[in-house]
Amino acid sequence: MNKYYRIVVTGKTQELTPLMTEAITNFGCQGVEEFAFEEERVDEILGERAYSGGDIPLSVINEVEDAASAEAEVSFNFFFYDDGCEERATLFYGHLESLPNVCGKLLEESWKDWNSEWRKHFTPLQISEKLHIIPEWMKGEADEDCSLYIYPGMGFGTGSHETTFICLSILEKLIQLDCKVDRVLDFGCGSGILGAASIMRKDSIVDFCDVDRDALDNTLQNLQLNFEESKLNGHRLVLRERFTIEDEYDLVFANILEHVLIQEKQIIIGGLKVGGHLVLSGILNEQVNDVIRCYTAAGLSVEEILSKGDWSGILLRRTK
Repeated sequence: MNKYYRIVVTGKTQELTPLMTEAITNFGCQGVEEFAFEEERVDEILGERAYSGGDIPLSVINEVEDAASAEAEVSFNFFFYDDGCEERATLFYGHLESLPNVCGKLLEESWKDWNSEWRKHFTPLQISEKLHIIPEWMKGEADEDCSLYIYPGMGFGTGSHETTFICLSILEKLIQLDCKVDRVLDFGCGSGILGAASIMRKDSIVDFCDVDRDALDNTLQNLQLNFEESKLNGHRLVLRERFTIEDEYDLVFANILEHVLIQEKQIIIGGLKVGGHLVLSGILNEQVNDVIRCYTAAGLSVEEILSKGDWSGILLRRTK
């Protein structure tokens, strides 16, 4: 693999956000970078608040995101790689021409540039005092006791996306409430960040499941980056097509798209213990009610809804 395709799409946020689901579902897009916001505009916003260096509070970061949402136009990057990537990217680019209020630019990129591109955008992220998400190239520079190191594979979670941040924040809240998280399922694991955080924070035993073999490879890479070999005993990495429920789970993460959450409802809740918690994310704000109706009909109760930007996460509990 020596090249990939990046399509830069410019338009209003409310038009580009639904396009993400369409790109992934209908065109095989394998990664989306949201809010490719001009660095000069970010500096301008931070300058208005007199921040010129050091750690920026999350509240101020949220203000930057809100400002980005309010801008007349933003840019999203859609990534295509692996077999057939040129054809899929070309089809998606052609589809953009039928949309009235967006414009796109198709770029062929050298694969060797991927890591340097990620390093521009992937910086340390603090979820709580005891959980920091750190790029793997900064290992040794951060506090080892609270650092979870992530190698950013293309299209997989690094913690910076709103949905992943929500899931990690819910995990921290469950730990603070002393909820049981001994056995965890990370369904649609991507980079494995949610399951890896469960291992780091509570020594959980985790099943990692994904439809993409590359995602499982990235998960294994991140597990080996963070844990000694002896610490990895008991965990499973399983392709979705081979996944079977072999145990009951105290906690299930499903950070995937709405239509997959609904389609895979039975397997997602099938192993959840009575009294166990389920974290659903990857849900646009306007999709929350549909997802809640689907899962409460299956006997789960909603404990909390968290939103960040255009995205939401739902914490549910199995009551029967």
